[in-house]
Amino acid sequence: MIVSNVAQIISGQRLARIEPDDTVCNACKIMCTLDTGAVVVMDGETLVGVLSERDVVRKCVCVGRHTAETRVSEIMAGNPRTVSADGSLAEALEIMNQGGFHHVPVLHDGVTIGMISADDIPEEYRMLLERFKEFREG
Repeated sequence: MIVSNVAQIISGQRLARIEPDDTVCNACKIMCTLDTGAVVVMDGETLVGVLSERDVVRKCVCVGRHTAETRVSEIMAGNPRTVSADGSLAEALEIMNQGGFHHVPVLHDGVTIGMISADDIPEEYRMLLERFKEFREG
C-alpha cells in the first residue's frame, strides 16, 4: 500500500485524550486501554500538550511523585509541535527527529484528530528518507 499522507496512517485510530487537570494515573489508564504511548492534553477543544509514558516515568515515578495525586498539567510537554493530516510521513518524521520526541499530534483544519507515532511509520519509509538525506548531503 502506498501511503501519501499522515491521515492514512492514523485512519481508524481513537484519539487518546486527557484534560490538564486530570491525574497522571487516569492518563496512564487511557494509554493502557488504547494501547498507546502518549495522549494529547486538551483544554476543551484546544490542544495544550502531550503526555507520554516517558514523561510519566521521568517526571513522576522516578522523582517519587504519586500518579494519583499529580495533575497532567504538571508534567506534560506544553505547546506541542503538530503535523497536518495531509502532511507527508517525511514531514512527520522530520518533526519528531528535530524535536527529539516519538509522538506528534495530527491536526485537520485546526482540530486535533489523532496522534502519529514513529512506530506507526513503516520502516521502509524511514529508510527511504534517510537515504534521500544522504543523497542530498552527498
